Amino acid sequence: MSPLQAAPVNRHYLDKVMAVAEIMAVEVIVDILDVRGMKLVAKGTQVTRVLQEKLILHKLRQPFESSVRVCGGVEPKAIVAIASRLIDTSPPVAHILRASGKGGASVLAQLARLEFGSALGMMLTVADRSGAHALEHAVLVSLLSICMAQKLRLSEQEQMVAGLAGMLHDVGELYIAPAYLARGKRLLPHEWSHIVVHPRIGQMLIDELGAYPAAVGRAVAEHHERFDGSGYPRQIGGSQISAPGQAVAVAEMIAGLLLKDHPLERAELALKIIPGEYSHELLSAISGALRMAAPEAGADPVRAQGGEGVERLFWRIAAILDVGEGLMVGPAAKSPSTLQLLHKTMERVRNIRRAFISTGLDVYVRPEPDLGVGADDMLLFEREVAGREIQWRLRDIARDLALQTSTPDERVVLAPLVRMLDDDLPGATPGGLVALPSPGRFKPAAGAANMQRRAA
Repeated sequence: MSPLQAAPVNRHYLDKVMAVAEIMAVEVIVDILDVRGMKLVAKGTQVTRVLQEKLILHKLRQPFESSVRVCGGVEPKAIVAIASRLIDTSPPVAHILRASGKGGASVLAQLARLEFGSALGMMLTVADRSGAHALEHAVLVSLLSICMAQKLRLSEQEQMVAGLAGMLHDVGELYIAPAYLARGKRLLPHEWSHIVVHPRIGQMLIDELGAYPAAVGRAVAEHHERFDGSGYPRQIGGSQISAPGQAVAVAEMIAGLLLKDHPLERAELALKIIPGEYSHELLSAISGALRMAAPEAGADPVRAQGGEGVERLFWRIAAILDVGEGLMVGPAAKSPSTLQLLHKTMERVRNIRRAFISTGLDVYVRPEPDLGVGADDMLLFEREVAGREIQWRLRDIARDLALQTSTPDERVVLAPLVRMLDDDLPGATPGGLVALPSPGRFKPAAGAANMQRRAA
């Protein structure tokens, strides 16, 4: 029996379908039966809110998702129209197309061949109606996934796999409580448990409902994995990630940056900040696009956006290392599993410390005149992007550490470290527990001293 059979209808997805049914025609395409064979809803019935309570109370013999369809929902021609507009109006997208060796007409032809069926077509329609720009984001990720697959020299079939996976990469989010996905919501480390499952949910839905090669669901499951094993949900890396999965992972990350100012510069910095997160071939696609992009006439000047100060970030990394290394020689070290988790965590923090230094951020901590005064706009921009990317990597470690603790005692012991890793708010102290040191009043322990010597 499949995971979707004889299971309760997901209330979050059902509620979204009901919202679509209020503005579009949604009909039942097969009799909906409960697990005992009792007919709950007849084929041909129009879906309305009246059915919601009946469906939520029963386990169904056949998945609800395959029992309904929407009339006038998302179709390939609408996807092609969105992709064509993105290519015509977004210079960065056009540059990435050229750098990957793909032409606009070729990508549009591939997108036109995508097929979704009633169940996944409904999901794309629900996503389109549930959030602003959700469908545009899916189209952009699909388009970029095809480009990245071309850069990896994948076959036409694998490029189609990447394109399908890019279009469907976030369908698993339709099954998550909306409160965790609200725009501007800052998730606490333990709250990520509600989010990290969405790639796996997406894979299950696609495998059961899509009649696609297994490679499509696999690529969806991998779209938040990283080449160095620092992603989620499985923390796999290298050749464990399929080539289409690597293409979608980079495409999804880039898509989030193309809506900001100077997107190609941001993308190149973000992709390079931690060596090994992404394959070299995919990095070169963005570098190539950046080389092709001539400075835009009248473009907005580069301006730093603030955020956690670089000096504070320096001392926060140092304090995290000191606390973590202290835990490794304290009572926590008596547990082999806790000690192993700490070793893995500290190695990732040390990688971030190396990134801080290799990107040149350490120059702002040296005992020299303030380089922010009169500094070149692009230098300030690079400082901001590098700093923010490092902050995000620390929060990623906080998420993983919180989700990998297995016992109540372990959670208590590691809670201060999790809070220090997660805290990137200017003027705050990590979790309200530890005041960050400053160079003038802090006698550095081993981790901080090493950083200070390297920065000097």
